[in-house]
Amino acid sequence: MRVVIEDESEALAPVPAFPSGESYIDLRQNPRAIERIAPARAHLPLRNFLSAINCTKSVFTSAAVATESRASSDRLSGESFEFVSRIRLVFAILSLNFDRIQYTEIMAALKELLERDSAESIRAVLHVSLCDFPEQDRRGFCLEIQLIARGDSPQQAEVRWDWGWLACSRLFYSVLERWGSRSAREILKNSLPRVKSSSKSIK
Repeated sequence: MRVVIEDESEALAPVPAFPSGESYIDLRQNPRAIERIAPARAHLPLRNFLSAINCTKSVFTSAAVATESRASSDRLSGESFEFVSRIRLVFAILSLNFDRIQYTEIMAALKELLERDSAESIRAVLHVSLCDFPEQDRRGFCLEIQLIARGDSPQQAEVRWDWGWLACSRLFYSVLERWGSRSAREILKNSLPRVKSSSKSIK
């Protein structure tokens, strides 16, 4: 699988916000609201991933999700159509979203493992982007994962995407959760009050 990493942390494009306003669906607070997300209704692998990544034990939450069918931008492949998914994630522990290193390390780990997949008709694009957090009045970062499948028809591209996402979602979740758990432990450790040692012995 071809994997591309794009760092948009200095880009001039419109900066997304979390939460994204009235249209934001908080699956951590209301898991049943997944029925309101059309791509999740249409694609079971995507639905399962969103349910897992937004569960109460996860340290991530989904900020946005979308899919589209389009003409292929890669004319050299000989395949005319693409099916594309985009998922934007942030840390549920909000303080982690202001450290770009957290995201760049996650992307490097994902790239290494995804490139072991031999699928030639699927590619992944990983972005670290700026993200506004209005409730904290701060600008931080978010992670966007794109999975793009090619085919000779829109239907073939979509079927390939389903199989590709089914295989990749387990990998995405395991890597994201491992990194999130590590980061959460570090945050909790650093937030604990330090107990001063005493040289006096207790008799």
